[in-house]
Amino acid sequence: MRSSVLPTLFLSLLLPVGAHASCITPDGAGFDLQGDEATSREHGLTWKRCAIGMQWDAGVQSCSGAARDLGLNEAIDFAKTQGDGWRVPTGQELETLILDTCEGPKIDGVAFPNIAATDFGDGALFWTSTEAMPDMFYFFDFTNGFFDMHSQGFHLSVLLVKDSARR
Repeated sequence: MRSSVLPTLFLSLLLPVGAHASCITPDGAGFDLQGDEATSREHGLTWKRCAIGMQWDAGVQSCSGAARDLGLNEAIDFAKTQGDGWRVPTGQELETLILDTCEGPKIDGVAFPNIAATDFGDGALFWTSTEAMPDMFYFFDFTNGFFDMHSQGFHLSVLLVKDSARR
């Protein structure tokens, strides 16, 4: 019996190593990066690289400042003030940004730098415009890579998106 336990124990120790073999290292390769915008080559969407409230710093190629947490209606109103088709993304659109990274935020940190700065202890939580049930809307947590829902008055971060054809 002893001889059958050791190989099983040895193989079980290797499982966590194998789980990390499929994770992705962010490199920005899926996007055309132009200043504060990232255009997805696969999905035809252009994203602001910084959360609302943060500013693009071309000198360091990153986002600086503090993210603004907004209720969903505030976020929708803010997006309208940006013109040029900017809006709060749908759940399906925001889901395209989820990346199975080996460590750190579950988003491409090259295309979307400093997303971790939006994590105020509960995760980097971002609104979608997709209603989950009456008066409840989906949001994504880019710290942990999951989605949930909340009432639209709850304050979360926002990444703006537009269709690339509007450029």
